[in-house]
Amino acid sequence: MNIEDNKINLLMLDTSTSVCSVAISSDTEILESRVLKPEKAQHAAILPPIVDELLKEIKQKGIKLSAVVISSGPGSYTGLRIGSSLAKGLAHGLGLPLIAISTLEMMARGYSKEYNLSEEDTNIRLMPMIDARRMEVYTALYNVKGQELAQEEAMILTEEALPYSDLETMEVHLFGNGSEKCIGLWDKQMDSKQIIIKEDFLPKAADMLELALEAYKTKDFVDLAYWTPNYLKDYVAKIAKNKVLGI
Repeated sequence: MNIEDNKINLLMLDTSTSVCSVAISSDTEILESRVLKPEKAQHAAILPPIVDELLKEIKQKGIKLSAVVISSGPGSYTGLRIGSSLAKGLAHGLGLPLIAISTLEMMARGYSKEYNLSEEDTNIRLMPMIDARRMEVYTALYNVKGQELAQEEAMILTEEALPYSDLETMEVHLFGNGSEKCIGLWDKQMDSKQIIIKEDFLPKAADMLELALEAYKTKDFVDLAYWTPNYLKDYVAKIAKNKVLGI
């Protein structure tokens, strides 16, 4: 199978959470999609072989890549570093532009599509949530179309108040590996039927396709030399207890 040169062919990578995913698309069609959820953080070990395998496959099919796409965060500090390093290396080595897509926006678009939410429903709010430890999550607020209504932030969840003022009148969808922290959290402020929690929702590289095509057509590329992922907050290294105790 040969893909015409005038098609937009993308290699998309996501390593922002514990999930590791890769997808290849041609225009609006997903040609390949791999989603892996390793028991431990093994992105550096499992991602390069998968990418290499897919690159060999598309070469045999006559597919010439147009750009590399990476989910830019927020998310796991280590995961983002691994994914961004690989994406930048591939883009530089293959002479391709690099497109960076917000992980939270990717999740919002993917969730709407996976659960067939109607774009006409203005009474729904989407809050993708990525675990940031303890009662903190990386999140933002979107409508069903995936349009940002409140900017990305590292948010500490509390039972005293809703994070956004208008949520009590909305049907709120919370999803991602940080959303389980909200189970029963806001029952005093909202009817439980208004809160839908999908903690098992997995972010997928393929969910970046629509956003990546928009970015490619407008040449919204990032600078390979200076771009870094959106960590949202500074990395704090863990210190082993035996180091503190001098053992």
